[in-house]
Amino acid sequence: MSTPPTPVKMASMPSPPSAPPAIADETQESDVRPPLIYMPEYVDFKSVQRCLEDRRSNFVTVNSATFSGELQLKKRPYQRFLVLELDHFTLFSHYHPSVKFSYRSRNAVMSLLWRSTWFSDMTRTKFVEVDGLWQLEQLPVLCFAFGLDADTLCSSYLIDDNTIHEYYESTATIDMAELATVAQGKGGLCVSHFFVVNRGKEYWAVDTKDPSISYTFGPSTKTHTVSRLADGSMTVQALIDEGQPHARIETRTSQNPEFMLRDINGEEVVAGDNFVLQIRNERDEDECAEGEWDTMFNGKDWLDIFDHTDDGSGLGVVAHGTVDCGGTFGMAVVDGITYITYEDKCLQLGDSDLSLDVVVLPDIPSESTRIQIGYNNDGDITLTQWGTTKVITCEWIKASYGAIILCDAKDVSIPDEVLRMQLIKI
Repeated sequence: MSTPPTPVKMASMPSPPSAPPAIADETQESDVRPPLIYMPEYVDFKSVQRCLEDRRSNFVTVNSATFSGELQLKKRPYQRFLVLELDHFTLFSHYHPSVKFSYRSRNAVMSLLWRSTWFSDMTRTKFVEVDGLWQLEQLPVLCFAFGLDADTLCSSYLIDDNTIHEYYESTATIDMAELATVAQGKGGLCVSHFFVVNRGKEYWAVDTKDPSISYTFGPSTKTHTVSRLADGSMTVQALIDEGQPHARIETRTSQNPEFMLRDINGEEVVAGDNFVLQIRNERDEDECAEGEWDTMFNGKDWLDIFDHTDDGSGLGVVAHGTVDCGGTFGMAVVDGITYITYEDKCLQLGDSDLSLDVVVLPDIPSESTRIQIGYNNDGDITLTQWGTTKVITCEWIKASYGAIILCDAKDVSIPDEVLRMQLIKI
């Protein structure tokens, strides 16, 4: 487990960003994607707790003497929008004519409004009413994001949405003690015993009372790590004490000259055989929307291929929850090295010009993009970068789709995050 380097004192915390640019006039509103936010002139945006969703939201400054949320909804009955007030905000929509929410859940509500299934998602989400305001039962997590990275951050699950954000701009080493002081000043607005700091693909969970205690993790384990801390079942120190029992790869890998690719029954796989790769399913049924688990996915996940270009020239690798069997793969041995193939192409790591970690290309991979095939102690197939400790993991973005990500093994905190598969001949 890595730890942040010794902190260098930043000159000062960055000033809060000013309000996002307001839409110039009402004629521009009709083509704006939600969430659309109306802000009366008496609401000072600098006094409103910042959220990551602000970065992709649209703000309209309105005159409180002439603007009415109810009248706006009558004018555009299928528009959904928020109106900011001094101590709460109100959601207006065809389904929710006027619902008041606590500011602590603003990011979660705004992220839900982006979704095409927003109404059913909000209906399933565990909101509770307290003193006339609706809010998520669980407090949000305070996250500090490096300003230049903030637009690349994305949310996958509710735990990612239920946040409040602050930004830091200094390129110097992060001063965790200074950030802890900011966190302590949030009072009851967020979870009090830890906060999260992000820089690129690296995350730290930091103990608010003792910022010298921090736990490092990567994108593939973010949801699991933060949810355990946020629900109170773990502390930062407990995560450190628990260690990082990522799946260990035995020496039975494709680097071994005697390596043989075998199926789920232990039978050798040779050139010309076709097979599918079923992903070990460790996901919780609660992560799926109501009815999806049985009727849509049948509880099975597969390694699959998708086209990420318009002309069919670029193929990427994903995890796919489906009743079908995902992609049909084969194998080839070139110069004594075993490769997984798709049609006449090889699975390999994407280079710096590609945004995907695992792709399918016609060329034989170089050593730096070569995928090493290995077996766990339980016989599951695992994939690593050739000759390194970097492992291929699966981060479930939603119930039907998982991103395939290359991570350093030290950042993989639980075995479930490692992509583990069973080879089934067809």
